[in-house]
Formats: sequence, C-alpha cells, structure tokens
Amino acid sequence: MKNITKLFIAACFISLSLPTFAQDCGGFYYITSNAGWTNSEYYKILDIDAATLTDATLPKFTAADGSKNAINTDFGSGTFKTPVMTTTDGIVYTPTNVLWPVHFYMAAFAPTMYTSAYSKVNVTGATPSGGGTTIACTLNDNSIKQSPIFGKAGFIELSRLPSAVLNTPPSLLGYVEIDNLPQVERIQWSYSATSWKRGVKCDINFNDGTGWKPQRWVASDYSAWEGTFAEQGYQFEEVIGKQDDPSSLVSIRIRPWDGDSIHFKVNANDLSLQAVTYTAKMTPYAQCQTVRVHQIRVFSNVIPTVAPSAVAQVNANHIKIYLSGRNIVLSEAAQVEIYSIEGSRIYKGYSNQIDASAYSKGIYIIKATDSEGKLQNKKIIL
Repeated sequence: MKNITKLFIAACFISLSLPTFAQDCGGFYYITSNAGWTNSEYYKILDIDAATLTDATLPKFTAADGSKNAINTDFGSGTFKTPVMTTTDGIVYTPTNVLWPVHFYMAAFAPTMYTSAYSKVNVTGATPSGGGTTIACTLNDNSIKQSPIFGKAGFIELSRLPSAVLNTPPSLLGYVEIDNLPQVERIQWSYSATSWKRGVKCDINFNDGTGWKPQRWVASDYSAWEGTFAEQGYQFEEVIGKQDDPSSLVSIRIRPWDGDSIHFKVNANDLSLQAVTYTAKMTPYAQCQTVRVHQIRVFSNVIPTVAPSAVAQVNANHIKIYLSGRNIVLSEAAQVEIYSIEGSRIYKGYSNQIDASAYSKGIYIIKATDSEGKLQNKKIIL
C-alpha cells in the first residue's frame, strides 16, 4: 500500500531520529526530539488507545487524579480484545469484526486520566517535578517540556510491586503483550510515568524460537537519557521490517525497566562508555518503576482476517535453553539452577548465560524459572 513514497518515509524518520541535547546544571545530557510518530505506507491494523478501554470488567485505576499511582488492589490480569482496522484510501480507518487479543498482567486501566505532569499542572495545581526554584536549571519542568501526549487522556498503568515473598517468583511487575502479529512493518507506542527518571522496556519476539529480545529501553534513574522526562510522556517507533515476509509473526511486550545488565549505555555522553553495560542486575521480583502505556499502533503489509486465540501465548512463553560453544544460553534472564546427572546442584543464580567451560563432560539438568514463576527444564550434554 503506497500512500507516500518510501523515500519520503525515510527522510521523515531520519529527521525525527536526530538527537538533541539540553543543558543541565552539570553540562549536557541526551534527550530525544520526541516530535511524534512518522507516517507509514502500510496498513494500520491495530490502534489501541487507552482512552477507549472503558469496559467495566477491566481492572480499574481508582486514584483521584493521574499524578498518583494505582493502589495494590487495583491491578489485575487477563485479556481484552481490540478490533483489526481496515481502510480503502489509507486515510480513514474503520474497525472490522476481527478482534485481536491483548494480554495484560498486573495492570490497572485509567481511560479518563492524564499524564502525571498534566495532572499536576492542570488538575491539582501542584509545582511540576523539577520545576522548583531550587533546581531551576533542569528542563524537567512539566509546564515547559511538553510531549505530544502531555494532555492526552487514557493510560494503562503497569504494576511496580515487589514479589509477595522477597526475591521469589512470581514477579508482580506488570506488562502488556500482543502476540502473533503478521508481516509487521513498524510498531508505535507511547508511555509515561509518575516522576522523572522512570524507565520502561519494549521486548520483541520474532517467533523464531529464540524467545524475547530487548527492542528498546529507557533506563531508570539515569539522568543522561529519556527517563528524565518520562513524566511528560514519550512516543516511540520500532521499525520491524518484516512486511515482505509472509511467514513472519511478531509479538511485542511492554514492561517496567528492571535494571537488565545486558543492555548497553548507547546514549552515554562519553562515547567511550557506549559499549559498557549497566551495572545494575535484573531485579524482576523487586519493586521497580511506574510505567503507563497510552497507545499502541501496529502497521502491517496485510489486514488479518483471522485473529489468534486469546489464550495462545508466544511459544507458551517458554524460556529457550541451548548450548552456544561452552556457554549455556537462555532466551531471557531467569532464575537458573544446574544439576549434575547424579542430582548435585552445581550452580544457582539469575542470568541469561552461564559459562560452562569449567564443567566436566557429561549430562546436566537445567531448571529455569521465568518472571511469572513458570518452570522450564532442559537436559544438555557437554
């Protein structure tokens, strides 16, 4: 579908991807232009707007205004369905009767609430975060730095709660997940938080057996990146590029940043640090940051006529465990135990890769528990 040329698309994307720098008290730090989403020549098959999710059966956000967090009892898990969209001119879209399942875990729905920044300025009359006279040189002033979703109603708040029993599964960190999307060209999504430096993660699963992979991350408590302005909200765009692959299925999951140490500081001010991983370890069972999802849009080369089952999750969300050289590799970080064939435990830890070069040749049992408490067993031969 050719609404506008690919050349024009590329030019728009490049121009909106250029970094900008803002001055802080201590020098310069990186932020994005946050100029909004680009156009796409492909079909907008899904457009999930939290403002429209008014079904009374969905877990309800009960706080009085959007500057507060949901309370513990607000969160729930389940599935809602959103219509696949169709168009005849590429401009006006109408819903079809095909309903695509959207899975949510530990989420609270707030269709009438605004971002925390907007609520503080326009609803409660509070001083914006970072806008006080004592730290006036920071740009985290909600009344000055406004994103395209600053005054847009509707969000899904994801739980930031710690596990019920300290550092043990299941995780209570919430997420939103859409599975088995065909021939995806790009995915657009927006999020906000309730204070500055609040982080988010977007994971992608290409349904190729390798499991979930990090697509985008905004680190918490890292003042040199986008998390500084999370209270105002951000719009992100993931160019997937699978539109010409008829066998392609792609899934997306948005969740709180949990300090994943495999990510690189790609936006560090000092270029020499851009290949250095974050020092924080994965903490899927600890209390993390508030994440609010406002909108998700999916563009594809085809308009689906059949939706997957509401209960069909990507590969049952099973962790993939395999050997790569002398390393035991997992498709996502998990709580791992390794046992010898005689039953002796020789390793326990949280990781997505274990160096097995010191292990003797033989058969080993790998037990991996994911963030929801699901157990995966794997027998390997070294």
